[in-house]
Amino acid sequence: MNQTAARRDRLCLSNVWGTIGYRDPTYFGSGSMSHKSDIYSLGVVLFEVLCQRKAVLIEGEDYRLLAELAKSHYESGRLEDLIDSDLRKQMHPQSFKILSETAYCCLKEQRSQRPNIDQIVIKLEKALESQWKHENPVYPMVEGTSKSFKGTNLEHLEIPLVDIKKATENFAEKYRIGSGTYGDVYKAQLDHFDREVKNKGKLLKVLFSLEIKNIGKFQKKRRTVAIKRIFIREDKQGEQGFLAEIEMLTSCKHPNIVSLLGFCWEGQNMILVYEHASNGSLDDYLGGTSSLTNLTWVQRIKICIDVARGLNYLHTKIEDDRRIIHRDIKSGNILLGQNWEAKIADFGLSKFRPENQQLNTLYTENIAGTQVYLDPEYDKKGKLKNESDIYSFGVVLFEMLSGRFANDPIYTKENSNGIAPVARRHFDEGTIREMIDPRLTEETHENIFSVNNGPNQDSLDAYAKIAYQCVAETQVERPTAEIVLKKLEEALSFQENPKDGLKISLTDIKSATQNFCKDYLIGHGEIGSVYKGEVTNANGCNIIAAKRLHGKSGQGEHKFLTELQILLEYKHENIIGLVGYCNEMDERIVVYEYASRGSLDRYLTDSDLTWIKRLKICIDIASGLDFLHGGATTQGVVIHRDIKSPNILLNDDWIAKITDFGISLIISKDMDFVIDDGCGTHGYYDPMYGNTGFLTKESDIYSLGVVLLEILCGRLVFEYRNGGQQLLTTLFERHYEEGTVGEIVFEGIREQIAPKSLFAFQMIVCQCLHREREQRPTTSKVLLQLKKALEFQMEYTSGNIMDTANNKVAS
Repeated sequence: MNQTAARRDRLCLSNVWGTIGYRDPTYFGSGSMSHKSDIYSLGVVLFEVLCQRKAVLIEGEDYRLLAELAKSHYESGRLEDLIDSDLRKQMHPQSFKILSETAYCCLKEQRSQRPNIDQIVIKLEKALESQWKHENPVYPMVEGTSKSFKGTNLEHLEIPLVDIKKATENFAEKYRIGSGTYGDVYKAQLDHFDREVKNKGKLLKVLFSLEIKNIGKFQKKRRTVAIKRIFIREDKQGEQGFLAEIEMLTSCKHPNIVSLLGFCWEGQNMILVYEHASNGSLDDYLGGTSSLTNLTWVQRIKICIDVARGLNYLHTKIEDDRRIIHRDIKSGNILLGQNWEAKIADFGLSKFRPENQQLNTLYTENIAGTQVYLDPEYDKKGKLKNESDIYSFGVVLFEMLSGRFANDPIYTKENSNGIAPVARRHFDEGTIREMIDPRLTEETHENIFSVNNGPNQDSLDAYAKIAYQCVAETQVERPTAEIVLKKLEEALSFQENPKDGLKISLTDIKSATQNFCKDYLIGHGEIGSVYKGEVTNANGCNIIAAKRLHGKSGQGEHKFLTELQILLEYKHENIIGLVGYCNEMDERIVVYEYASRGSLDRYLTDSDLTWIKRLKICIDIASGLDFLHGGATTQGVVIHRDIKSPNILLNDDWIAKITDFGISLIISKDMDFVIDDGCGTHGYYDPMYGNTGFLTKESDIYSLGVVLLEILCGRLVFEYRNGGQQLLTTLFERHYEEGTVGEIVFEGIREQIAPKSLFAFQMIVCQCLHREREQRPTTSKVLLQLKKALEFQMEYTSGNIMDTANNKVAS
């Protein structure tokens, strides 16, 4: 055996998965693995890239691990000693700091101290942006300095004036598609270098120190573009805006921010070349005089969501502690692509937040923007903040609702500041409906609008409320772009999943439950209480169960919306039926069909619940879960995440129905898993999910196995016996291995069960509770085995009846 093989053998460890040098030491020490083990391995890879060294460093007949070496050097401030000096010179200090800090945090000894993958992605993007900014400086091209970009990493974006003149036939009128304060805009076909090719090269250079040479070898791309020719002005605003646009847009990369494809500065010609938005700008669709196709309510909300995403990116994208405040958000600066996707444009007035500034406020005497969109606090006091953009966006939101410009005479006649103060008045008075664009209000009957065109009440309420908050008079009252985005997405969800026919007034629910009287309380949990009630409709009197969510927490509202969505879209005889809902006066109430016998956990110790009845209940639960997992739908897969006996309801006929979908997830059928923070009820949720954060359909299968076991044994998964807590699943595992499962079967049904039925049942339970999720059965297989267990029991019971009858005849 040679020395290399001997060294390699010393690195091998038995019964542990993974590669030496990358393996999480916590896993090696304890044998337990989680998704944070992968984070450790990623940290090693990051240090490999940073230090240009392998994870295992062979030194003679010995070896060292890069992770240990890098950690010790980082902690002592000597990490640079491990990095090639030429490579270190290329690194921007901020980029180096972020990348090394991220790699170090991945290697933390305690898993809880290691970052999540989404946090790592954000950090790496920041490191890349810092490096990109460092390698792509924008020259301070003021009067008296050179206008050439040669030698910079923006050189590839320069487009010769002769090419632009040729494309526009020397800026012929027929090519002009717009005009503004600072310039004219032309549409033309133009050849240019693909910015994406260059950026991909820079990304490789940053991560792997690969030299990108001979940019001229890249192929030019021909496409329709928008060409903005800047006016020459005495106040230099055009020139300043030109430089600002280059600086801002070369720092931005987002689908809802317009892309800068190139520029030209030759003589007095300052020209910017953007991607072309085939559906023009948003203001083309306002004012009531447009001959273009009217935008539906859903289209309008989606456009607003796109703008909110772009704005959130500008306000939260951090590069050297710098964020971007646009300063001129308005309908004329929102462009619409071929598929009606919205992109924020015109960054000529935009400002970076100063580096290392603790507060988010810029103070300036140079107030800029468009009057009716202008933040009043910024206008009066010179306080420029992210919230200044939010105010402007709020004005756009009300333009979209009304179909009118912010400075329409109908508004300025009442208030010179335009639509915002008028909208605030309507909202305060409860008359916001009067502002809706007449093209949207094709009413079908009182208070209910056409689903396909106008806003339904829930969507209108959600949209108007967030728009109102955006145009608050003071900056401190306004929401962040992230919150605006979330609320607009809720408004869209309400519109695309209309529930008007199911809406029940708060007055009716209070009447049905005697104002939520304690005598009507039939259940309660962490986020809500359930009341029994009686409502009257065209079909007579109906008994219902009303779940009233506690408080106004975002968690409660999310669970409310999730439950409504699933119960609306996934209807099955073994899924609890939705009767209606209420969302008035900060109340969130879901109204279900009433399950007269209550929840399954109440009957586990009931001897009147025979083995045959129990098997049928098991089959019902499995049937409902099979439907949710995609057994009979073309929709997404629903992972319940909290299958347990208290969440199984029983009606008069002992038919079981799955309920409580507040923490459920809908995933695409082609997805095998999602990663999140484990949730559910201890004892029922998949331990593999709890340890790793990997959620799959098999996690529900484990929970189903626990419920089946409870039904068999007539007890809850947790019991306190002899002064301690006993876990039923652990007890079952021991008895199953010993072949004595019969000893833990509920004594009230033990004598009823056919041996073949018990064998089939315990086999499927064992498979459901398998520690490896790959070994667990599908819902369809569980159903098949449960039906076999029922068939064996029915044959056994029929045989006993026949034997009894024959004995009677013989006697």
